[in-house]
Amino acid sequence: MKVLCTRSGAVKVVRLEGGDALETGLAAEVKRAVLEALEGAEDAVLDLSAVEFMDSAGIGVLVSVFKAQRRRGRRLVFAGVCGGVAAVLELLKLDRIFVCLPDVGSAVRALSA
Repeated sequence: MKVLCTRSGAVKVVRLEGGDALETGLAAEVKRAVLEALEGAEDAVLDLSAVEFMDSAGIGVLVSVFKAQRRRGRRLVFAGVCGGVAAVLELLKLDRIFVCLPDVGSAVRALSA
């Protein structure tokens, strides 16, 4: 799985791409790459639109990245959360903690407002 970074105004956009599952075998590498991409960053969007499945290790990645942004005093919005990933976040009640928006554009607008 690749971690691709772009910028939309003052917001950093990090996209997970190149695989449809964020699971145990990839979690440590993805976590490291996302945290590195967000190091020193301002508010950010994590685009999960290419991710269809996530196990507990993948959820751990989201929680770690979210907490790291909060420690920096920055916000993180998740974009493109759908299907099985949305169901898992809802089941774990993380949808009440995370801001999840349908697409990158709406996430960027929310952070820019």
